[in-house]
Parts: sequence; structure tokens; C-alpha cells
Amino acid sequence: MDLFKFIKPKSYLGVDIGTASIKVVQLSKVRDKFKLENYGEVKLFTEHMPMELRQASSLRMQDEQVAMLVKKILEESKITTKKVAMSLPVFSGFSTIIDLPPMPKDELEKAIQFEARQYIPVPVSEVFLNSLIIGEREKQAPAVSGEQTQKNGKDDKNRQKKHMEVLLVAIPNEIKNKYQHIAELAGLDLVALELETFALARSLLKSVQPPTIVVDIGARSTDLCIIDNGVVRISHNFELAGVDITKAYGELTGTDFIGAEQSKKTVGLDLTPGQLSGAKSLIEVLDSIAIEIQRISNSYFNKTGKSIDNVILSGGASLMPGLLNRFREQVGMPVALGNPFEGLIYPPDLKRVLEEIGPSFAVAVGLAMRK
Repeated sequence: MDLFKFIKPKSYLGVDIGTASIKVVQLSKVRDKFKLENYGEVKLFTEHMPMELRQASSLRMQDEQVAMLVKKILEESKITTKKVAMSLPVFSGFSTIIDLPPMPKDELEKAIQFEARQYIPVPVSEVFLNSLIIGEREKQAPAVSGEQTQKNGKDDKNRQKKHMEVLLVAIPNEIKNKYQHIAELAGLDLVALELETFALARSLLKSVQPPTIVVDIGARSTDLCIIDNGVVRISHNFELAGVDITKAYGELTGTDFIGAEQSKKTVGLDLTPGQLSGAKSLIEVLDSIAIEIQRISNSYFNKTGKSIDNVILSGGASLMPGLLNRFREQVGMPVALGNPFEGLIYPPDLKRVLEEIGPSFAVAVGLAMRK
């Protein structure tokens, strides 16, 4: 199995096994556009389950349980293809971009293995390692001590050397085998595994755009990734997300989890000034996410000299009323809701529904768009 190779079937299936639900999307290709064939979602946990179970990761569930739910949603959604790409939570894998000088293919493979040992926090033998050359860039060669900046009519440009940028992805063998097993139990042919951030980049930025930060607010955690020139340059995950927002909302409204979740979706930050002044816990959670957006953006600017031009929100919690305006005020740049179904072919009467569920289906759509 190759993380970067997708066998081209007649249609494409993306399965996003999240921490709170499983989402599936089937797309077909019509000339240069994708056509939505089917989609569906099944919740991993019921509304009446205790909070500690709601916050548990799907990675802790038995393979048979997850496979049973996958089969259920495939049947209900009338999915026809068996070829599937599945997503992995950012915290379950590792990715980075390394620079290597141009070299023959056989030497490149050895160099990547050597470099991987410096970046991966576990033994290379314990991970499924893959790499992809994503481009070339000019890199300033270090000056030799005492070297003059101009010599024999040549200037600093002579010390510019081309380096290959290589995307390095590592998935623990234990996690890879788990997903392979789930796919087999569900009767699917797993042809690709991919970290969520790559699927998000594909579905939400369908064309090359200026540096953009995608913020995926899930149930258990939030993913931040900076996409520059179509490539995920930085990805960051932290455990502050939808469940924390709901808990803070419950403290504000004095309701249980179910009531707080419902109010969060319908009322959100459209509160009276008095209510907002008493929403200390809620504002702290939201502003903490905004601070992370600013921190990652500043870090990228300091490293590359490139500023982030806009923010795209995804994930179910991003639909909370008033959240867009709050983030716009806090991060000081344009913030928009992501719409992975934009540009796809689908029946016009689905437009409103797809716009509403779009932010939470971004990963599944990105997986189905994979080639």
C-alpha cells in the first residue's frame, strides 16, 4: 500500500473515521469535475452516553465495532465502490518537509531513511514511512570562512543551490494495521491512508492560493494547518475543541450536555451583552483557539517571511453562530467557512443542505477527491 498512490476506480470513496462520527463520501469523475454520488454519517456515540465516553477516541474502539458502523453507513448511503481512502487523525501520525540536494533515486531512498531518523520520535522500524518530492527551491549555501562576497566577478548568487523539498510522512505500524483490519472487516479495499490535514487542503483549497491557514475544530481536538502553494507546510494539533465549547456553554446556560449542544448550534454567540459578560469559560476556550491561530501564523511569517492571507474554518463546531465574527475580531484577518462541496456536481435541491454540513464533511470529501 502506498500513501501517495491511488488506484483510479470508476468512483472514489472517502471514509473519515472521526472521534465522534464516521462520514463517507462517494464521488465520480465527470471530465475535469467531481460529481457527488452519495454521502452519509453515523454517530459513534449516542447522546445519552457519559461524557468520558464522548471524549474517547475512535482509535480506542474495537476494530469490529468500527467496521460494523462503517458497514452500516455504507449500506444506508448506498455506496457502491469498494476502493477506499481513509483518514488518520493528525495526532496519530507525523509529517514534515525536509530539504535534500538533488541525487539519484537509489541514493535518495537511503538519504530519506537516514533523515527520517532525525525527525521521527520513534524507531523507523516501528512506522510505515513514505515520502513525496513536492518541489525544488533555491537554498543559500553557507559561506566559507573568509570568503569574499564577490570574487572573480561572481556574487552571492553563485552560492545558491537547488534543493529538493521532500514531504515525509510516518504512520505507526500499529495504527496502519488497525485501519487495514477495519477496512477488511467492512469489506473494503484500502488503497490509501492519509492524515486529515492533507484531505482538508485538497477539499477546501481546490486551486493554488496564497498562504492560508485551515482550522478544523473537531469534537475532541483542533487541527491547524498552513497550506502554501498547495502544500501542507505546517500542521499542529491541540486538545481544545467542540466538546470543550459545549461544556463551557453548559456552564453558561446551566443545562446538561445535550441541552448545551443544542443551544450551541442554534444560539451560539448571539447572546445578550449580559450573557456574554458572564461567559468567561466559553470566551476563554474560543480565544485560546484564536491565539493558536495567531501563534502559528506568526511563527510561519518569522520562518519564511510570508504572511497568512486568510483563515478557513471547518469541523462541526465551526458552524456555531457568531463564531466567524469572533475569530475575525481576534485574529485580524479574513475568516470564512469552508465549503468542500463547492465546485462539485450535485442536484440543485441539495445546495442548502450541503452548505450546512460542508464544514464537517471536508475530510471525507478530500479523501474521495484523492487521485
